[in-house]
Formats: sequence, C-alpha cells, structure tokens
Amino acid sequence: MDLSIVIPTYNEKENIAILLGQIFSVFKLSKINGEVIIVDDNSPDGTGEIAESLKEQYPTIKVIHRKGKLGLSSAVIEGWKIASGEVLGVMDADLSHPAEKIPELYNPIKDKEADFTIGSRYIKGGKIIGWGLYRKASSKIGTLFARIFTSVKDPMTGFFMIKKECIQEVNLDPKGFKILLEILIKGHYKKTKEIPITFTNRTKGRSKAGMKEAIYYFQNIYSYLKEDKKILGQFFSFAFVGLIGTFINIAILYMLTEMLGIYYILSAIFSFIIAATSNFILNKTWTFKEKLNERILNKYLQFFLVSLTALIVNLFFLYAFTEFLKIYYLISQVLAIGIALIINFLGNKIWTFSK
Repeated sequence: MDLSIVIPTYNEKENIAILLGQIFSVFKLSKINGEVIIVDDNSPDGTGEIAESLKEQYPTIKVIHRKGKLGLSSAVIEGWKIASGEVLGVMDADLSHPAEKIPELYNPIKDKEADFTIGSRYIKGGKIIGWGLYRKASSKIGTLFARIFTSVKDPMTGFFMIKKECIQEVNLDPKGFKILLEILIKGHYKKTKEIPITFTNRTKGRSKAGMKEAIYYFQNIYSYLKEDKKILGQFFSFAFVGLIGTFINIAILYMLTEMLGIYYILSAIFSFIIAATSNFILNKTWTFKEKLNERILNKYLQFFLVSLTALIVNLFFLYAFTEFLKIYYLISQVLAIGIALIINFLGNKIWTFSK
C-alpha cells in the first residue's frame, strides 16, 4: 500500500460518503494505491455504520469503532497503528480539506523531495473560506505560539502526510486536536514541504472545536516548553543579555547626563539605542547562533521594533498594576519586566530570528 489516510469521525454522517467518494476518485485518477482508515468515536448519528456499509464499494476502507469520544489526536495514532501504507496521512471528515490536493501532498514524498508535507492555509496560494473574525484570530494566536517550535507557517493544520519511518519508535501523546505540532517537534524527518490549500469551513454538521480544545492546546505548548532544553537555554541566554543591556543603559545614561551634561531625556534615548544595539548583537550571535552579517539591517530593525513593543508592554503593566491593583510601584515594575521579557523573547524568536 502506498498511502494510508486516517479520518477521525464523530457525527459526520452527512459528509463521510461524499468525502470517501472524492478520495477514492483521486486515488484512481492519480494511480495511488491507497487506503482510508475511519476511526469513529461511537458517533450517535451512525457515522461508523455508514463507513462500514461503504466497504463493498471501496474495498480498501478500514473502520475502527471506539467506545466513546476519545479525541482526534488519539484517533489518528490508533488509525496509524493498523495502516499498511508507506506514507501516512490525515484529513478532517467535514469536507474542509480539498481531496484533490492529495497527489500534491503525496508525490513529493514518493519522489523523495520531502519526508513530510503539510497542507497550508498560511503560505502564498493558501486561504480560508467561511471563517469569522473570532475563528481567524484564534487560529492566528495558536499559530503564533506554535512558531516558537517550528518555522512551518501552518503548524496547526489537520491535513498532512509523512513517511511512516519518520514516526516509528516516536512516543506521540498529544491532547486535543492539534497532533501536527507534536509530530513537528518529535518526528524524525529531514525535509518538510508546505503545499497551499483552500480550507473551506464546514457546511454540514457541527464543529467540534471549543474552549476545551484550546485548553488542551496550551497544555501541550506548556509541556513542550518544559521539555525543550534548547528553547529554555535560549530564554535564559536572552534574559542574561537583557540584564547586560540594563547595566549598559544605566551606565551610558549616567555618563551622558552627569559627565557630559546632556539633558537626561536625550541621554535616555541614546542609552536605549546603544543598549538595544548591544542586545541585538549578543542575541544574534550568542542566543540564536546566527552570523552577524546575515540580513543584519533588516533583523536589527525587527529587533528594535520588538524591543519598543516590549517597552510599551512594560509601561502598560507598570501603570495597571500600580494604579488599578494598588501594588507598590517597584514590585509592579518587577512584574511588568517579567511580562515584557516574555513578549520580547517570543517576538524575537518567532519573528526576528526565525530562520
């Protein structure tokens, strides 16, 4: 078997037959020897039974019936356990992922151009149809946090394929829907390729996404952060560089104001620029291990903008903690610096020093 696509289902009776017809039509036209594994979480609407009834029409369907609603990620893992294909794939059951894109994801792996292909909504040519502002904002925020760990533009999509050997002996155990990020972090692959797709919001049935899934997602993010020694090392290096920059800032401020008689506001501006420049050089070469001359002007501007944003965040929380929560201003400043440090680190890791 060339390709095994796992489709987790829960109450998808209106979509499952249509989707399977699309997938097997693509298999036939593209000459892909493929199977589809339906993993049904005991759907009350009879989705699992409908899938079983389609086996006669599509002999390479496998159906796993689970006892209850156990979650998408665990369904994918369970489906892959019985997969016969050399390439493993995942699709949603709600017709949001375009089946006609299957060959574009499969062929680069078959042709050894990539180990891992991802149907991306967030690269050139990709788009989303039918989402409101809240759904778009939620996705962007989730993607922003995922970019701490990967340079993939759409690490939260549910449409991707990977060589089976890349996840063998890998302990996958994510909570909720977002299994792709877990594989991006833990999988043994060398090259990824993102393929633009048009994601179309479901027109039949109800979305399974909700606050519970968002909580699971951020629990996953927290667990990855705890286990990722490289990111923890970068954070502490970044904080240490910030401490050095603070001393540089104060020293230059004092020298310009007290020794050269420059107006203290002007001194503060000069000292901030010099300290930010020092921080940029140290973080580029030490924290994030980049060559100094690599896109230096562009990255310096990005770093400076992130630093200004962190400064604004610092001032906002200093004011809020002191004026509204009545916290002593020095304690407020310590808390505000901690929040601004996190914003500063994330902004620079995700944007400035993202490969």
